[in-house]
Amino acid sequence: PFDFFEGSLFDFDDCLRLNNISINEYENFERFENLEKVLSENVELKFKCNIKCQLEREPMKWLSDQGKMDLKLMNATEKAAESITKCMEQAPENPCEYTFKLVICAFRADHPSINYEDTDAAELAAGWEEEQEEEADIDDDDYIDY
Repeated sequence: PFDFFEGSLFDFDDCLRLNNISINEYENFERFENLEKVLSENVELKFKCNIKCQLEREPMKWLSDQGKMDLKLMNATEKAAESITKCMEQAPENPCEYTFKLVICAFRADHPSINYEDTDAAELAAGWEEEQEEEADIDDDDYIDY
């Protein structure tokens, strides 16, 4: 859920330091095997505060000056905005928990969607998707027995 972060290594390390999290602890937190806990928001407060710290340092802001979600700043699609708003209805007041929930709600709403700024990367991704679709259409009759 946190792959969209674009902050600098300095900001990342600084957020870890501010929240007393080691690299090893963060790697364990972000592991796929921990995804269920993360998505259910069943993680220690220091990890939620770390995500808040990272989000605040992102070039694209998600929070208003009052620390609340701002769907316009987030540039959310109408569909994503509806999903995020519904998900945030029971958001906690604690700023770290609130921001963590916002990131999880956005992830569940597929926001931000992957935006390929590089034309070559976009073409590569489009080619991969077409290839996957073609492979899905192949059945046993398409193979030649020798």
